[in-house]
Amino acid sequence: MKKIALLDLGSNSTRMAIYQINSDNSFQEIKRFKEMTRLAEGMGETGQKLTLKKAAIERTVAALEKFKDEYEKEPGLTLVRGVATAAVRSASNSADFLKIVKDKIGVDIEILSGDSEAYYDYAGVMHAFELENCLICDMGGGSFELALVKDRQAVDYISIPYGAVTLSEKYNASNKINAADFFALQRFILHKFAQLPWLKKGVGFPLVLLGGANRTVARQGQQNSTGENDQSLHGKKMSSFSFVEVFQDWLAKDRQELENALGVEKERADIIIAGLTPVVLLLEKYDIPEVVFSESGVREGIIAELTK
Repeated sequence: MKKIALLDLGSNSTRMAIYQINSDNSFQEIKRFKEMTRLAEGMGETGQKLTLKKAAIERTVAALEKFKDEYEKEPGLTLVRGVATAAVRSASNSADFLKIVKDKIGVDIEILSGDSEAYYDYAGVMHAFELENCLICDMGGGSFELALVKDRQAVDYISIPYGAVTLSEKYNASNKINAADFFALQRFILHKFAQLPWLKKGVGFPLVLLGGANRTVARQGQQNSTGENDQSLHGKKMSSFSFVEVFQDWLAKDRQELENALGVEKERADIIIAGLTPVVLLLEKYDIPEVVFSESGVREGIIAELTK
C-alpha cells in the first residue's frame, strides 16, 4: 500500500489531494486541502502579454509551502506530483514561476496542455461514474474544458482559454454585471460553441459538472432542498431548470448581496456569474435535462492513469 500527493495549481485555487493506492491499484482520496490563491488574477486579456502577478505568485507559493508541511508528515508517501493548468500554461513568465516553486518546495510542476486537462477530466469522470453518454464541463478560473462522451468513449474534447476569473475581468462581472456586458459575454460564449459542431451530438445528454463555481450551485441547491449543507456533493443531481433558477437569482444581486447568499463560498462572489454563464448557455442550447456534480476530475484522471 502506498500514497501519492498531487498538487494542482489552478487559476483560481491551489489544491492538494493525498491518495491511498491499494494493492489492486484501486485508490481513494484520504485528505484534501485548498487555498483560494487567484493565480490568474490581473493577467490581462488574451492577445496581450499575459503575466503572472507578484502577489498571485506569492499567494500560490505560500499555499504550496503549507501543503509541503502536510505531505512531509504523511506516512507511506511515495510520490509527490504537481500539475499546473490555464494560468501557468498561458503566462509569459511561467518558467520563472516554476523555478520559484522548485526552489521553495523541491517539486517539478508539469504544465498540462489544454487537451491533456480535458482528457484527464474525462478519465476522472469515467472512473467515478457508470454513465454511458454525457457532456462534461469543468469550469476553472482561467479556462473551461468540454468533452463529449458516447458509449463511455471520448468523442471529442477541448480546453477553451477563458474561465471564471478571466471572463469576470473581461466583461466587468465582478460586481453586478450590466446588460450590455452580459449580452457581450453571452455572444462571446455562443460564438465559441458555434466553433464546436460536435457539441450537437450531445443534445439531450446529462451534463457532468466540475469546478468550484458549479459546486457552489450544488451546495445552494442542496441547502434549498434539505436545509443542510453536507460536505460531499459528488453524484448529486439537479434539474437544468433548478440550476438556471439559482443562476437567475444570483444574476439579480450585487457583490455584497452575492457574498451574503454564498455564505462559506463568498470568495467566489466576484467570479460566480461569469463562471456560470457558459454552463447556463450549454443547458439552454443543447436541451440538457439535468446536471450531475462530480468531485472527480483532473486529479483523479491523473491518478487513474498512474495506477493502470
